[in-house]
Amino acid sequence: MSPIQSFVIEVATALGLVQFPMSTPQEKIKAEIRALELLANVIEESCEWYVRLNDRKQVVIHTFDDDPGLMIDPCATVERYYKDDNEHLVTYMFVGSNTSAPCVVIAKDAPTCAIIDTVISLVLLADSGWPAKYTPLTLALMRENLRDSIRSSPLGSAITQEDYDRLEYINVLLDTNFYEGALQVIGEHSRKCYTCKGWTEAEVQEHIEPFLMVIPNDEIKAYLESPVDPSDAKFIGQSGLQ
Repeated sequence: MSPIQSFVIEVATALGLVQFPMSTPQEKIKAEIRALELLANVIEESCEWYVRLNDRKQVVIHTFDDDPGLMIDPCATVERYYKDDNEHLVTYMFVGSNTSAPCVVIAKDAPTCAIIDTVISLVLLADSGWPAKYTPLTLALMRENLRDSIRSSPLGSAITQEDYDRLEYINVLLDTNFYEGALQVIGEHSRKCYTCKGWTEAEVQEHIEPFLMVIPNDEIKAYLESPVDPSDAKFIGQSGLQ
């Protein structure tokens, strides 16, 4: 550890040099060093992430998926937390030509151990396919079904928080093989997109297709025999039984 300013020390870690305020307790610094070393080992074993160096020669990590893609800056996350008491991870999401900074807050118990533990958890979530139960809603686009569905939304049509919640609920129902419930929610979502957003039938069908592709045809046929709303057949029948 070497002082670089009167109020900052710079520490060598497995992912690069990290700056801490001089007032940072030694046990906190040591915990982050160990956690960054563990993160480096986890990334090395992962098939979902690759690394590059930023302008300060610190390692940043990217998902191999690139639309959307997710970038996390572990060292900047640590520095920002200890310098500014900012509890948000330094993350960037890339969707087409657009870049956003999704809000991901460190785990509640992280301040008692290492801030970087939350980054390790996200890396492992990607390795597990971004399970709905544990994936932050702000990263819901990383889930394959949800990502493909939102990507197929008509150009210029906004996806609201209510839409995200409904689509995420569909994923939860699919994960538990509750196909009838999922089809009911898909039908509800389709009707809202058609009537409230003004989408065409073809646009709605393209939008819901990623969900219907994982539902067995016999389940879709059984639901359409007695749908919650007769208009469900207009969307689900055309998309799900092709």
